[in-house]
Amino acid sequence: MKKSNLIVSGIVVTLVVSYFIYLGVQEAKVEENVFLNRTNVEIESLASEEDDVKALRYKSRVFSVKDLPLDIQKRIKNQQLTSHIQLITTLKDFMVRFHVKAKDARDPFSVDATDIPPLISIIDKRVGDEKVESIYQKNLHKFYKGHDPQTMKAEIKAQLLAQDAYDYIVNQLGEIFLTTDSALPAGPLIPEEWLFNGDYTPSYGNPKAAHHLIWIGFYGCLECQNFTNDLGLLVQKYGIDNLRVTFIPWTKDDLNAFTYINLTGMCLYQKVGKREFWNFHTIAMNHSPKVAKIKLNDVKAAKDFSNEILRSMELNEKKRQLALNCSKEFHGENPVLIEMTKTKKKIAFIPNIYSPMAIFNGRIMDLEGRSLFNAVDAKMKDIIK
Repeated sequence: MKKSNLIVSGIVVTLVVSYFIYLGVQEAKVEENVFLNRTNVEIESLASEEDDVKALRYKSRVFSVKDLPLDIQKRIKNQQLTSHIQLITTLKDFMVRFHVKAKDARDPFSVDATDIPPLISIIDKRVGDEKVESIYQKNLHKFYKGHDPQTMKAEIKAQLLAQDAYDYIVNQLGEIFLTTDSALPAGPLIPEEWLFNGDYTPSYGNPKAAHHLIWIGFYGCLECQNFTNDLGLLVQKYGIDNLRVTFIPWTKDDLNAFTYINLTGMCLYQKVGKREFWNFHTIAMNHSPKVAKIKLNDVKAAKDFSNEILRSMELNEKKRQLALNCSKEFHGENPVLIEMTKTKKKIAFIPNIYSPMAIFNGRIMDLEGRSLFNAVDAKMKDIIK
């Protein structure tokens, strides 16, 4: 499913800023792997993930997965993650169709799982011929002369069915997770050291916290504001002793407008301080709807936006200039940008990276039909009794 793993939620900027500042003061250096051995999940991954499983034998020498070169390990993990996405897509299709038939039944065991309607029959009823005809007529002037109306209408309906199927599945999953005690297989475990690049993956909270939420993304994503708000609520509810948060700056392209804003934040982190970075981060994320309107090649607009945030932070001139002097070197030889590119390459084994993406305790979160807060809260409540 192309639009897998999307998000939703909300809270006030000042609350989030105050918590991020508080967390920045409490922040300590990461010294140990907080992901390993945390494999307690309700349903395990359908893709094998053990790193000590035997992979191959050459004469008398046996190689476990963990004995293989890192690039091979990452390729294997990529294939596991890709397989998991395909498996989850299949299971969601079944879960939604089963839910349609079983939601009104008192006992789910009374529902025949082998006799449930195909998704296409459900969606087909939702996309009527009248809607297809309306779209056809509105766009008639755009079609080439001599086209076959029936063929064109069939293409329109196919596109409507595909979009409606996705929207329908997301809405149904939201209903399922909200009203029923349901679960899907967890994703394969990802080793923490594969994701981090030292101080270029800013982290706050107790380094020994039992739980760790990693956020991959940039400041122009449509759901960034919701992510930030949800993080504020999660920190408020569980505190930094239970939940640590890390941000991994990422953009699809090495150099674009969003990369520049990421660079400004990272320059603050490196040249000024961690507290100032998290302040910048929160303000930028809470203005993500505005940032999302910036075109990829409009670096000037990104610079203006970054400067606007720096001014709103009431930094003294020395600190502001440190950040600006660092970020204005927007080219491949900037040391901070070089490290950001290294970070991006480290996580390239993850398939279908998008922004924002969340990884909780080493497993990519499936947020389809759920907000970040609800998804993490459900897992935390299951663990913290």
